[in-house]
Amino acid sequence: MNKLTHLDKPANTAADMPSDIPASIECSASLTAVLHSLQTGDFQSRWEAAKLIPTFGEAAILPLLELLQQVQAGSDSSDDDDDDWQLLWFIARILGQFQHPLAISALVEILFTTDDTETLTMAAMTLATIGPAAIPPLSELLARPSSRLIAVQALAQIQHPNVIPALLGVMEDANPQVRAAAMEALSHFRSPAITAMLVAALRDPNVPVRRAAVVALGIQAEADPPVELVEHLTPLLWDLNLDVCRQTAIALGRIGTEAAIHVLDRVLQSPHTPVELQMEVARALAWIDSALALQPLKTYLMQTASSGSDSLILAQEIVAVLGRVESTESRSMALEILLSLLHTAHPISQTPSGKQQIALSLGQLQDASAIDALISMLSDANTSVQFHVIAALKQLAAHGAYDRLQTLLASNAVPADLKAGIANALREWQIHTGL
Repeated sequence: MNKLTHLDKPANTAADMPSDIPASIECSASLTAVLHSLQTGDFQSRWEAAKLIPTFGEAAILPLLELLQQVQAGSDSSDDDDDDWQLLWFIARILGQFQHPLAISALVEILFTTDDTETLTMAAMTLATIGPAAIPPLSELLARPSSRLIAVQALAQIQHPNVIPALLGVMEDANPQVRAAAMEALSHFRSPAITAMLVAALRDPNVPVRRAAVVALGIQAEADPPVELVEHLTPLLWDLNLDVCRQTAIALGRIGTEAAIHVLDRVLQSPHTPVELQMEVARALAWIDSALALQPLKTYLMQTASSGSDSLILAQEIVAVLGRVESTESRSMALEILLSLLHTAHPISQTPSGKQQIALSLGQLQDASAIDALISMLSDANTSVQFHVIAALKQLAAHGAYDRLQTLLASNAVPADLKAGIANALREWQIHTGL
């Protein structure tokens, strides 16, 4: 381990201890015992000691700093380097529990004197919790290629504008992990410089970097996306990496403009689009939560319906997302689509899993217009389908679903198989609600 080099002299000495910390060398017997366990115990003992030491308050800081100096001073002559690194890691972890200047100074010192990645990470992440005051030392850490990624990850935890210059400075780093981490951190800020760097990164040869750029732009897009952003993102829907394509669909869903909907529609309807991407596109369109965005989902269901396995998988996902829309116009259109699947005997409405999902989504939409359609499904011979329908009807209790069941049970015009399903639904309802 390197000797102290970053600071002119160690800040963690008794002479530097301010009057507001109990500076007595004679720690309480219990604190002394716990510190001894920290210094000499095995990993489990140290773990337990690390939980106890902060409970002693600032009285523990001075002995911790003295122990830190002992470890740093003796590490070169020690035969047990692993033990030194482990103890240093625990000391860094414990110091992070204190918001005192001396504890912070010691953590900064560890940053520039340790060669152990885990200890360096612990010190950096702990420093990040103190906020903007940690930005200068963490920014200095960017100068070391070996610690640059750790520094970026720590800076990412400090969502303060002062981190922007440091993060922009590594956006073209040779290490793609550094570039990706910087983009993730910058996604929380908006400026023309950041947007320009993220757009440029969409052409990065590294997959994780392209993915990070897409995600970052998608997060920023929710706040007032630039008009040209859809144009920049569109090529990524046909990226060679499927995960990049999926993240692009999510980003376009967050943008939610008419242009974004048009692009997503093309991908959804294309026979060359993998079903995994089509499913993500369906979720993105539902996320937009407008009648215009639901139209492509309706078109797919009505025009490309088939009994093929991929088509049914996608149709079932579309049915699922239709139940999650929230706006009034979207709920109205979603209800219309779901009911039409039942009335037209769409292939998805002929499978047990499809019926179950239709029932679930109709219940989620909370519209009284779905009650009779759900009740008609109670004649299904599949017990699981019946239970899903009953659960959906319970969601419509406030809209008179229970009363409608009772009325139909008393009617002589109801077919026997349906009447049996209605009777079963009422029994289940009564059992679980006490009616």
